[in-house]
Amino acid sequence: MNPESRTVRLLGPPARGRFKRAGVVASLTLVMASGVVGPATPADLNTSERAASAPDGGRCGPRRLEDRVPPDETSDGRRGCRGPRGPRGETGPAGPQGPTGATGATGAAGPRGETGATGPTGPCVGLDAAQESEDFEIRLALTGGRTYAGIRDQRAGEKQTVLWTDLSARPDYPAGGAAGLPCDVAVNAHNRSAKVRRVKFDVITTTGQVWEAACVAFTTTHPATLNCADRTGHPKPWILVARQPVPEAVNGGS
Repeated sequence: MNPESRTVRLLGPPARGRFKRAGVVASLTLVMASGVVGPATPADLNTSERAASAPDGGRCGPRRLEDRVPPDETSDGRRGCRGPRGPRGETGPAGPQGPTGATGATGAAGPRGETGATGPTGPCVGLDAAQESEDFEIRLALTGGRTYAGIRDQRAGEKQTVLWTDLSARPDYPAGGAAGLPCDVAVNAHNRSAKVRRVKFDVITTTGQVWEAACVAFTTTHPATLNCADRTGHPKPWILVARQPVPEAVNGGS
């Protein structure tokens, strides 16, 4: 094969298209008409292809002509390599947070819970007083399940302090069971003209029973005192009042 035919084959239509896309200055006609063009060697062709595929000196694009893609056009219409990608921009500042939304409406109330069990009955308390004499006055107090009788001397020169006697320690004091527990108290001291000033103390219990205790107020002592013992010195017992209140009773009782 002679050198001329090799040159024609290498510079056929496909080669001319590649030379145009790569920006080769010499045209195919100039190549064919030049008398100084000698037989092309593979080394010469490789050098030409590298130059065609890298018009910027080989710094961009594929090294083989047939692997080149059409380069980008520059701003002045010339065709060249695409430049390197610029640095990534910084993320902008976050925007201000919006205002807090309004509080939603209150939900409907839940169902009412069941009523709890009834607790144990607490201890009863009570207080009563009477003054049927200019010399003294009487008190009766119920607290903590116990009943206390008190006397206060009203005579001139006395300290007029209340002196208390615990009547719960007397025999037969109602303390539960069928008798129940004392729940209120009352005083009966109508003894203005009597030489022996008897005082009666009553309690009503949680079962509705009425119990009574009797004492004597002494003004021969200073200050006045209560004596709740019998002639032998033993404490007088509590007694269940004869006839107890019953429903629909009229001057009666049980």
